[in-house]
Amino acid sequence: MPLRHIQLSSEAEPILDSVSASFNGDAGLALSELLLTHDLIESFLNELESSHAEELMRQRDRSTREFRDGLTVSWEKVKLDNGLC
Repeated sequence: MPLRHIQLSSEAEPILDSVSASFNGDAGLALSELLLTHDLIESFLNELESSHAEELMRQRDRSTREFRDGLTVSWEKVKLDNGLC
């Protein structure tokens, strides 16, 4: 098994510690499982996006048209108009 030295951010370290608890404290095994899970999730999302590509493009095109035609406003404008900024 390859051995790597990595540096974690202060935010990531407690998360890894928490996940490692499920793997008898083995941070290497926990990180390996997290990476494999990430890969599976990415693959699933790519398949999902591909199977709905036509609808997603239709929604994108409609939104683009509505913004161009002035039928919608940006979230930034809504916040500004309502004093939320």
